[in-house]
Amino acid sequence: MTVNIIDPHIHLFDRARGDYHWLKSENPPFWPDKSVIQRDFVIDDLACNSESVNEISLFGFVHIEAGFDNDRPWRELEYLDNLVNENVEPPPFRTIASIDLLTSSNDFWATLKELQKHQRLIGVRHILDDQAYDILSSQEAQQNFSILNEIEDFIFELQLPLAQKCSDKAMPLLSEIIAKNKKLRFIINHAGFPAEELDGKAWLIWQSNIAELAKYSNVYIKCSGMEMVDRQYQMSWFSAITRFCIEKFSIERVMFASNFPLCLLGNRLSKKSYAGYWQDILQSKIINQCNEHEKSALLYNNALRIYQLTNSES
Repeated sequence: MTVNIIDPHIHLFDRARGDYHWLKSENPPFWPDKSVIQRDFVIDDLACNSESVNEISLFGFVHIEAGFDNDRPWRELEYLDNLVNENVEPPPFRTIASIDLLTSSNDFWATLKELQKHQRLIGVRHILDDQAYDILSSQEAQQNFSILNEIEDFIFELQLPLAQKCSDKAMPLLSEIIAKNKKLRFIINHAGFPAEELDGKAWLIWQSNIAELAKYSNVYIKCSGMEMVDRQYQMSWFSAITRFCIEKFSIERVMFASNFPLCLLGNRLSKKSYAGYWQDILQSKIINQCNEHEKSALLYNNALRIYQLTNSES
């Protein structure tokens, strides 16, 4: 049985061309297993060969900015464009570029103009994380969101920890920005970094914030990056998180993604390969409880529609 997937959250590295400040040993994050990903990753590393009964066909992917050059983010798009010339018939893909929400409107416009020269561009990301309130409360960021809102079918990738107390101050601002910019699609990265335990205060905070964001029809969510919360996470935990996301967002606004190559971090043998990651997903309880329409939505159709993969080739 062949299962078609679109992976809407991967990163490729070329350390000779890019900066990747965060990937260097002397810079944070200081992960003890950081060496696993301190190498180049290319399209060929997305091979889905496996001995499992589930044969996986990767139809396409979305490349999320990886700190290639945050001062000149269009350089990462140039690098990705060149991959097409270096590889034989790569899968269709879209790109999410880095952008600085805190720059002046004029500088923001100038950066966008450079980014829009690249036809695979579908959106941008400024990682909010623990600085979410400071960023979202700034006049520059609020003005720049209104600029993004004027671009047709554009995406802002939303990355912040929704299970932490620090989200309390940021959430009202975020909700207001989403409500004001209804044409802009907001996509939550890594399920908003859910709580490690399926009970307790952090879990309730995460549930509350997910439920609040799900009220807005222009917000979507990717279930990925669980290794960023717990390197040894269990698939039962993954299934519980996904189930809650589907309950709040509906099946049409939830996507599975890998966060490759960071999905290789962890102790389970299956997480040592890209194909192994997807085999875990396909064998999970949540997938086994889905009908064929729901499986296709989570693995393929939603990403195809939301990121417009059919129109991504230049």
